[in-house]
Amino acid sequence: MSEGSIDTALARRLADDDLPLVEAPTVTLPRARYRFADGTVVTLRGIAQMLLYGAQSEAGKPAPPLREVRMAGGGVQHIPRRDDEPVLSAEEIAQVRDPDKRRAEDAYARYRAELNQWEIERNTRMARLLFLVGVEDSPPPEIADLWKQMGFGSEMDIKYAWLAAKLPNAETMAHFFETVTSLTIPTEEGLERAEEMFQSAVQRGPGAVADAGRSAPAAGATPAQGQAPPTTGIPDDAPAP
Repeated sequence: MSEGSIDTALARRLADDDLPLVEAPTVTLPRARYRFADGTVVTLRGIAQMLLYGAQSEAGKPAPPLREVRMAGGGVQHIPRRDDEPVLSAEEIAQVRDPDKRRAEDAYARYRAELNQWEIERNTRMARLLFLVGVEDSPPPEIADLWKQMGFGSEMDIKYAWLAAKLPNAETMAHFFETVTSLTIPTEEGLERAEEMFQSAVQRGPGAVADAGRSAPAAGATPAQGQAPPTTGIPDDAPAP
């Protein structure tokens, strides 16, 4: 960079210093104390609306393959395939004689697997937001050590697992979610969608994203096939001295 360009940049910065400064309004998000069923008390804080909406973003959602439909008048129309259609297994796809139909079913099976993975990651993003941003506290060192022994390495993963283990069923998840989101002011529609994402992520367990990355569950799998059981039997409290 030449000396002349540096002088130009400095001059522009000095000129900017003379611009009027507009102060943003001060916003203090509310805080509250929350007691889990096991007696653990944490401090909750409100989450900015834009973060809540951003966690629900559909960016990166895979596009469904198109189905070719022949019209009565002789024309052809391509319509997106629905997400609730049956998914053929690899063996069933191999038995399809028509090569075009075989390729179409193979593409649809891949799409459903990619969609399932995308939904896992999106739902987990919502749960991480509520746990990591909505809760100020972290687990005590002795509890963190127990989680490390179970394979959770980072502080964020340990905190996520520590809190997820305290919400063993839909009722406790709903109560926690409603309490955290009551400290902000999202729309009713946004709340309903966010709650579904949060519960789905917690039910899958804190290691769902990593596990899915190694071996994504088959598209269309039932909860027993493609989902981890709810987090129960996990140490919530430090061992007695």
